[in-house]
Amino acid sequence: MLAGELLGHGEAATDLLAAAKDAGVKRVVLLSSQINATRPDSASHGRLREFEEAVRGSGLDFTILRAGGFASNAFAWAESVRADRTVFAPFGDVALPVVDPADIAAVAAVVLREDGHAGRTYEVTGPEAVSPRAQAGVIAEVIGEEVTFVELTREAAHAHMAQFMPEDVIPGTLDILGAPLPAEQRVSPDVEKVLGRPATPFSSWVSRSLPAFK
Repeated sequence: MLAGELLGHGEAATDLLAAAKDAGVKRVVLLSSQINATRPDSASHGRLREFEEAVRGSGLDFTILRAGGFASNAFAWAESVRADRTVFAPFGDVALPVVDPADIAAVAAVVLREDGHAGRTYEVTGPEAVSPRAQAGVIAEVIGEEVTFVELTREAAHAHMAQFMPEDVIPGTLDILGAPLPAEQRVSPDVEKVLGRPATPFSSWVSRSLPAFK
């Protein structure tokens, strides 16, 4: 499985796929991004588009998982929740169907082990769209204490994200968070289709991750 860290620079995608094939790999699962379908000209995800093209041309059995936003991005709020019971985020009322990373892993495991998924592209999202303000409310409910939501400006959010995210990825990320396209707010049926159960809600992810916020 190739992960979203492939956004960074490195060896040519074709070289890595050729090395995998030479090593006897028969099947590849690529963790890509929903943005490759919704915003195919986005400069921030050119590297992942390179990998999608390389996987398709590799001669290997492949499945591409295009994930939406991760529920685990809420870990960025963990320190402020623990210290001050506060969540700082931009675009407080813009809702997106964030996905539990465990669901991505579960889908990847199924399509890697089982037949019938070769050549397919799955869109992997959570079961409902939930805004940052609503996510803060879920965290408050799970920890049993009030959590204050503070809405950041786009500029303040950019400065914060620059501490841990490549600069060329930030504008596109903020575009999705602030002005998502209808396709980016749509709940995909693919997690349930592959796993035979509904996608995991944000509240379940928070409950499982509770120590980070306490």
